[in-house]
Amino acid sequence: MAGKPVEMTVMFDDADGENIVFFGNYFRLAHRALELWLPEQGIPWTEWFKNKDWGVPLRHVEADYLQPLRPGDRFQVAIRVAEMGESSIHFEYDFLKDGKPAAKVKTSHVFVSRAAFKKVAVPAIVREKLKT
Repeated sequence: MAGKPVEMTVMFDDADGENIVFFGNYFRLAHRALELWLPEQGIPWTEWFKNKDWGVPLRHVEADYLQPLRPGDRFQVAIRVAEMGESSIHFEYDFLKDGKPAAKVKTSHVFVSRAAFKKVAVPAIVREKLKT
């Protein structure tokens, strides 16, 4: 599943002393892109982030940095579901600047019940909206 890339701009406070995006901020930018992307896939923000029954914490993240992004740069984040397991979803984020790869981020999320904080199956509605 891949939707339209999310359009973003590097902000001043995203950069480090070398005037490039600080490596850890790519994870924040990926999360922000996911927040914008999920509603476009038919999953309201509140359904994913404020669901009363389940939450979706991160289990694993990784990144490859391919070219620097600097404050003021416009870039796109193309998001796709790389894999969906019984209780987890793995996303890949391609950061593109002028159509060229700038970074690749991967995140793995596990669905858990809010009451017990134990893993649960990916809800049917999420599975349907994000099926690969």
